[in-house]
Order: sequence, then structure tokens, then C-alpha cells
Amino acid sequence: MKPSWTVNIVLLIIVLIGGFYAWNSSRQDPVDDSRIEISSLKLSDFSEINIEFPSRQPTQFKLTEQGWRMMKPYQARADELYVYRVLGILATTSPVKLPANDLEKYGLEKPELKITFANKVEEVTFLFGTYNPVNEDQYILYNNHVYLISGGFSETATFQPLELIDKNPIARFEKIKSFDFSRLEQWQENRLRVNKDYANWSVQGDNVAADSKQMDEWYEITWEKLAATSVEPYKMDPRIGYRSFDILFENGKKVTFYRIQESPELTLYRKDEGLLYHFPGDLGFTMLNPHVMIKENSD
Repeated sequence: MKPSWTVNIVLLIIVLIGGFYAWNSSRQDPVDDSRIEISSLKLSDFSEINIEFPSRQPTQFKLTEQGWRMMKPYQARADELYVYRVLGILATTSPVKLPANDLEKYGLEKPELKITFANKVEEVTFLFGTYNPVNEDQYILYNNHVYLISGGFSETATFQPLELIDKNPIARFEKIKSFDFSRLEQWQENRLRVNKDYANWSVQGDNVAADSKQMDEWYEITWEKLAATSVEPYKMDPRIGYRSFDILFENGKKVTFYRIQESPELTLYRKDEGLLYHFPGDLGFTMLNPHVMIKENSD
């Protein structure tokens, strides 16, 4: 019987120790989150953002029915990920809330950066000052109080405007229906046109055929999630006979791309936007050469 009693005692001790730790944990005070919400504003409250630096042109974004657009210094679709990172300032928190009675101490008498959010009825402004030398967070002024927030917001805002243009040559709201490659020299003889009908593909032209699965693979690695390495405003010289192709969208809109350069990189000029998109040469070749089979003439 002794071994049995020994086992029972050991089990009882284990249960008591476990119960003690559970009881002690339940008595511990909850974690004190002392961070302060800077504002009660919502990201969806605003439809305009103005970013101003002392030494360069301001950058302006506006929300349209087709998403965020850059209005200054360029007219272009905006990189929306960047825009929402800037809007994140509205929802951030600070470990301190200080009175705004010594702005020079925090570098806010001559702010390094000014961001204004606006809608039809109000504007709110955030001024950015110096960095805290201990944690590298940054002092900001909002609504007559000084706060300390991550320096990442200021770093995001300092991106050059060209970097903030959407690098996708096809907007997220544009649904491709067909490609007309017939004016490109490699397809001119065949007068190639590629049509997309949901998951099915077809081709039009002389002596051409295509497998829908292979066309799916081509589209997936090229136009479906295509992003340029860089993009810039461009003025094309119409006197130069650049080769071009058209893309037709489901809503009936047609846009023309001009092939400005093919090697060592592909550059495409989107006429309606006035923008030049840069792509690696190997990807560029695949973009303009779908998986189409050339049928031999029966003559």
C-alpha cells in the first residue's frame, strides 16, 4: 500500500501547486496600456492629403471614384499602399501628451514636415519636429498638444513623388478583355489579337492557334499582377514611328501602349496617362509574346 499512498501524495502536491499558480495569476493586475490615442479620427473620414516640406514641391493626393490619385506634382494613379501608410497617422498612439508651450524644444517652431488631411468640411494638420535621441521616435504637434510617435511616418512621407505613382500599368479597376498585337512586327503578318472571356482564351489572326491553359500561364506571369520597376512622366515624340498595341477593357475603353525601347529593358508609354513604364527585358519579351502556335500554311 505504501507505493500507492506515495503516488497519491505526489499527485496531490502537483494539483496544489498548479492551483496556487492559477489563483496567483488570476490576482495579477491587468497589463496597463498607458499609450494615448492621438485622435479619434478615422482613416475613412478624409478624401485629400497634402504633404509639405520646406525645401521641395508639395505632394497632394485626392480620393476619387476610382481610388486615390496623385494631383501634385504629377497627375497619376497613386500607390495606395503608401497613401494608407500615411493615413495611419490618424490611428497611431503616443506614450506622452505634452502641452504645446515650448515648441522650440521639440523642433516644432520650424517643422520639418507638415501633413494636412482634409474633406469637404474640415482640415486637420500634423506638424513634425525633431527625433527623441533615446528611442528615435519623433515629436509631432496636433490639436495644440505635442506627442511622440514612430519616426516611420515621417520617413514614409519623405519618399520622392515619382516613387508614389502606382507602378501597375493596368489599374485595379480595369478588367482586360483583349489585346491587339497586330501592329508589332513579330505579329504583323499574323494580325494577332488575343481575347479573354473569363477563364477562356481565344485568338484571332492568320494561321494562329492557342491552348487556353498555356494562355492562362502567360497571363498569370505577365499582365495579371504586373508591376513596373519604375514609372515616370514622359513626352513621346510622335514623329518617331514607335510600334504600338492596344488593350481593350470590359467597359469598352481602349488604351494604346507604345513600345519606346525593347532592350536592355522594355519601356512602354501609356498614351492616355502620359506615363512611361519600365520592365526587365526578359519579362518585357514575354509580355508581348503570348503562348501562340503558328500554323503552317497548307499551300
